[in-house]
Amino acid sequence: MTNTFVQNFNNYGILTRQFTSEELLPVQNEIEKIKSNFESSISMNTSLIGNIEKEYRLLDSKDHLENLIMPLVRDYDNTYNYLSRSVVLLQDVPLRLTNAWVNFQSKNEFNPNHDHDGIFSFVIWTHVPYNMNTEKDSAPGKYSKNNLAGAFEFQYTNILGDIQSHTIHIDKSVENTIVLFPAKLRHCVYPFYTSNDYRISVSGNFMLTL
Repeated sequence: MTNTFVQNFNNYGILTRQFTSEELLPVQNEIEKIKSNFESSISMNTSLIGNIEKEYRLLDSKDHLENLIMPLVRDYDNTYNYLSRSVVLLQDVPLRLTNAWVNFQSKNEFNPNHDHDGIFSFVIWTHVPYNMNTEKDSAPGKYSKNNLAGAFEFQYTNILGDIQSHTIHIDKSVENTIVLFPAKLRHCVYPFYTSNDYRISVSGNFMLTL
């Protein structure tokens, strides 16, 4: 009997990294500034599909975020050769962080399944007010075979067209962690239930723009 070989098909993935508090300090400072005066901040509600009351544009720290994340964008492209496979251009066009925002997600709020504009998107969780064991034990899905309390989830199709999911269970342990992914990769955010504090996340889109 000859040897049997397993051969996987190529696919794209996601990139994660945990930043230090110092690396995110300008972002955190702007978040605190917005939190101290929601009324004077620029709402993003009409531009986003999140079922979240408090969503605001980031301006002061956007350039810092771009400089911080751009090396990860290059790492992603070096790993998957994503730009050359996805974009056909007749001239060089710079990839820039065109918009960034912060979500102050409250208990029971959620983000339905969606994708983003642009080439790359990201999310950074800067504050998570619960731990996963307590969250799962207190959730309506406590006895479900798939308890998704507080989770962030990607959805994609396999080679048979079946919808697959990749779930990230969000709690204090992932604070300051970024997930970088193709902007068209669909994803959703499930509600949490155990805290009256905000779960704070920062997101943005990288686009090709002159």
